[in-house]
Amino acid sequence: MPVGFLIVYSEPGELVTVDEYQDWYNNEHVPLRMNHLESFQTGARYSALDSQIPSWVALYDVDDTQTFSDESYTRLRANRSPREANLVKRLSILDRQTCELVLDSGTSPLTTSLASKNPSRGLITHGLGNQEEPAKEWFDAVSVMLKDNRGWVRTRLFKCIDNLKTGVSIPPVPEAQVVPMFFALHEFTSAEMAMDPFVTDILSTSTVVSFSNLRKWGLYRAYPGIAQNNLTGSVD
Repeated sequence: MPVGFLIVYSEPGELVTVDEYQDWYNNEHVPLRMNHLESFQTGARYSALDSQIPSWVALYDVDDTQTFSDESYTRLRANRSPREANLVKRLSILDRQTCELVLDSGTSPLTTSLASKNPSRGLITHGLGNQEEPAKEWFDAVSVMLKDNRGWVRTRLFKCIDNLKTGVSIPPVPEAQVVPMFFALHEFTSAEMAMDPFVTDILSTSTVVSFSNLRKWGLYRAYPGIAQNNLTGSVD
């Protein structure tokens, strides 16, 4: 099975305080995955650098897309605690996308990517439309150009295989559930590198893809986990 990836955009909104949201995410939601499931190899959360909404994103490297249908994982959603069930109903946005890896520029000695030891501190995410071959063509060209930029760590291309948007601000219409089938994740050693206009210019120059929803993120916390064998602490 392909390598899996989970990305979840979220926004607390007016019905959930930031303190309540952070306590739930840090002390219940993430530990249930990272502390117990070896299939969740990394987990990290980032906050928006660009003042757009949603203002938070969580990302997880997953060993295999089969994990998404395995009972060890599906039971976490089916058997939510009363606290989590209540909080999720009040969130403004919860945009969950399960994905498979298509292409990867490779790991780098500069950081450990999304792992808790020396994680990448800046990210850029954006959509690449619904056509696989143009997305791959874009990836090949952009990866070459980014390699010349100090502070670039890694670029990956993913295919969304399932998604669900919920939240009190999500309208109950089919159009609200539409997301690009393909998207890219770029990692940098610092938030400043992710904010560099020159990098944005490189990413958006191609005309072969439907480029959309470019977002810039700074590290909030990278979590230890059973798969990393380092459950004693985290990096933020």
